[in-house]
Amino acid sequence: MDRLVETAREFAVEKHGNQKRKYDSAAYIVHLESVAGILVEHGYKESVVLAAALLHDTVEDTDATIQELLERFGEEIAQLVYWLTDAEEGNRRTRVLQSAWRLSRAPWNAKLIKLADIIDNGTTIMQHDPKFGPVFLAEKRQILKMMVDVEGKRLLTLPLFLKAAATTQPDTLLTGGNL
Repeated sequence: MDRLVETAREFAVEKHGNQKRKYDSAAYIVHLESVAGILVEHGYKESVVLAAALLHDTVEDTDATIQELLERFGEEIAQLVYWLTDAEEGNRRTRVLQSAWRLSRAPWNAKLIKLADIIDNGTTIMQHDPKFGPVFLAEKRQILKMMVDVEGKRLLTLPLFLKAAATTQPDTLLTGGNL
């Protein structure tokens, strides 16, 4: 692991502290490492992308700020985290729609991180909360649809996108099938 990625991991561990994942009670770093791991599995090994993947929930879920990320990690990583941070307000439907608008227009690398995040969260939520899982997956399908509306074929042929899309199909998760 290169120094930038290791520094991002250390920062994420420090900021997330003793936080646990809601659905499986694992240390929160497990989710962040999983997102980075999914990216690596799909051939994305750029340090900036992996560092941002490890940091993608720090502003949303800890006391970390974009300013702090700018100072410690630079503009490119801070910007990716900014695009990935859910800060929308309103009822659930409105927040999901705003999130889909934001993510559909996010930079390419932010989209890649979000796809890996959808894969990890979708799988975990369906395994541990099958009642809420279909609601969560439907919301993520909306994000994927809006991403496709903006990116078109470039996204539709991407293996990482195809896996995220398959993950959002509850029957696929239950049967292990493909799209």
